[in-house]
Amino acid sequence: MPGPILRNVVVKFFGTPNHTEGSVNEPREREEYGMKFNEKWNYRGPRNDPAGAVERSIYWRRYDYVGSMIRKSKDGEWQKDDNLPQALTRAACP
Repeated sequence: MPGPILRNVVVKFFGTPNHTEGSVNEPREREEYGMKFNEKWNYRGPRNDPAGAVERSIYWRRYDYVGSMIRKSKDGEWQKDDNLPQALTRAACP
């Protein structure tokens, strides 16, 4: 089981997000796709995406990773990506 996903590891892997919503200090929580969060990072054309996504959203609750949603095509359905923690762990351990 991989350890927690760290924000700086995500930035190192994907680069900086194209767009963010909320912030780490945002007191208000939101919910989307069943995930409660106060910050969301949006990537369009994320580099090195292990799922081959053309869009990815990563959800945070303060400093804790909550989950990730991906789209495999521009107009495709959003789907949950439960494999990101394992992919980031593999990438960090060559």
